[in-house]
This record gives sequence, structure tokens and C-alpha cells, in this order.
Amino acid sequence: MWNYVFAFPLIMHGLANLAGVVEAFASKPRSFADRPWIFSSGVRLQSSLGRIFGALWLLSSILLVAGGVGLILGWDWWMTAVLLGSICSFIAIASWWNTVVPGARFGAIFDVGVILALLVFGEQIAAL
Repeated sequence: MWNYVFAFPLIMHGLANLAGVVEAFASKPRSFADRPWIFSSGVRLQSSLGRIFGALWLLSSILLVAGGVGLILGWDWWMTAVLLGSICSFIAIASWWNTVVPGARFGAIFDVGVILALLVFGEQIAAL
């Protein structure tokens, strides 16, 4: 039962990260703001560097969804997938903080919570 409770938000967050993928590969901004990333005023999400971060969002989506499914199915590697997915997600969201929608900012906070929970309580969580 607890596996489903923990897996559902992980899977949903992974699916929500697909918005970053779509936005990075769109010809013009759709729902994200048309602002530069946090490190330079000349780099936009629809640039080559933005597309690299779009691929990072895709990787985070795959890892989070796979980790959530792995949690449900009892696979041993689910925590590694979730940890890596949350790190990728946080890096992608934080780098484009000025651009992302407010819900993605909540996603970054969620990522930090997941990372801390797995690093501090990983053994207890795995035992559930």
C-alpha cells in the first residue's frame, strides 16, 4: 500500500517534467516565459543549450517514472533511479528558474525533499 502512496507523486512529477522537454523543443515559448536562463541574459530555452536541458528533463522523466514503477514492483534499483531523476529534475528547473511555470518551482522543492529523504532515510524507506 505505501509503495503506491510514495510512487504516485514520483510518477506524476516525472510526467510533469515532460513539459520542459516540449518547451525546449518548441519553435516558440508555449507556457514557459520567454526569459533567459539564470546564468546569462542571451540564452533562451529554445536555443541549443536549452535543448540540452530539454534532454535532461527527458532523462529525469524517464528516471522518475521508472523509479516509481520500480517502487511499486519491488525492484532493487528504484531508489537510485528516483535519486538520479530528482537531481536531474532539480538541475533543469533551477537553471531555468526565470522561465518555468510556478508549478515547476514547486517541483524543484519536491525534488529537494525527495533527495533529502532518500539520502537521510533511504534505508528505512527501502524497508517499507
